[in-house]
Amino acid sequence: MLKKGGDQSFVRIHNQNLILQEILKNKQISRADLAKSLNISAPSISSNVEPLLRTGILHERGLGKSSSGRKPIMLQFNFKYGYILGIDLSKGRIVSALSDLSGKPERITKGERTKNVVGYDLISMIEEHIHNVLIAEGVELSSILAIAIASPGILMNHRHIRLEPDQINWQDVDPSHVLQERLKVPVVLENDINLATLAEYQSLKKYEQTDNMVFISIGRGLGSGLIIRGELYKGSFGGAGEVALMSSSLKDHSLQYYETILSLESLRKEILGARTNSSTSIQIEDDEKLLEYVLELLSIGDPAIHVCMDNISRHIGVLISNVSAIFNPQLVVIGGELMTLSNYLFPKIKNEVYRNYPFPIELKVSEEVEHVCLYGCLAIAKEQAIGKLIH
Repeated sequence: MLKKGGDQSFVRIHNQNLILQEILKNKQISRADLAKSLNISAPSISSNVEPLLRTGILHERGLGKSSSGRKPIMLQFNFKYGYILGIDLSKGRIVSALSDLSGKPERITKGERTKNVVGYDLISMIEEHIHNVLIAEGVELSSILAIAIASPGILMNHRHIRLEPDQINWQDVDPSHVLQERLKVPVVLENDINLATLAEYQSLKKYEQTDNMVFISIGRGLGSGLIIRGELYKGSFGGAGEVALMSSSLKDHSLQYYETILSLESLRKEILGARTNSSTSIQIEDDEKLLEYVLELLSIGDPAIHVCMDNISRHIGVLISNVSAIFNPQLVVIGGELMTLSNYLFPKIKNEVYRNYPFPIELKVSEEVEHVCLYGCLAIAKEQAIGKLIH
């Protein structure tokens, strides 16, 4: 409900934010309908809307429908008011997406590889990438209203905990603070899988919508994100969903962790081990070439690769069953680069889950394998930008 008293500056900001959210929810709305929705007088609506029109945050577009009398002018949010930027560091290189305030990427740019680049050097590399993208797109830095960065590892109270030696290394530097100081733009840093989970949840179709969902990503690493009661759940210290730390079995009196079984690196090692006697020289250090090579082997019915796929699908199915036994979700979404092979893996994964897990559960493969983290980045950058438009 609109506030009518108290500190006038606070009241104005509060009321205009409510108006903004109502317009975003409805896509377009007349002043009269806005007054009805927010239960406030037409003059108060007008006095709050006019400054938003003058600054360009809102604009008037066309005429609405009317059963009688003059058709009302509709109010819309101006998505071209500014830009946001998402940066994904989960793929061993900088990948960015530039968008207006709709959160839909206008251009995705693949940049420099980040291997062995750490701390302030990595921050400077990201800063240079941002400037290069803006120059290429003809966008002024002053037009960027928020930047969101997806980083592997656990992020806790501005600390970064690396779970693997090959993960991004910030060297105890807070990159969001440093970049914010350098660029004079709000910068948000978040775990890559959490952002992917948010993107997956927001992209669910109406018939798929649920309060409890698990997203599992299998690619360069292994991770999962949890949606509980419609909200992203991070746990006490930001480590919820770190399924890479779960062990699948004891092997030779040692724990065998899931990430040693389920990742592109484990797939690479298994293929190389199975084909040591092959006369074909294969170059599969690049992840995309590795997956192309696996698809080629599957298409010709290579028996060793089919055994490998059977093992992987069984392990994924058991992992999903274990996670589901704890959280009892309505939906599990499986993503990550490995699901490029979903035509071969997914049917077997479903069979394994339905064989082991006794409760009703829906399984689906992510529709956006490559850039789901970027969509999550843009989602929280959009929220950050719109939340700070009125001040």
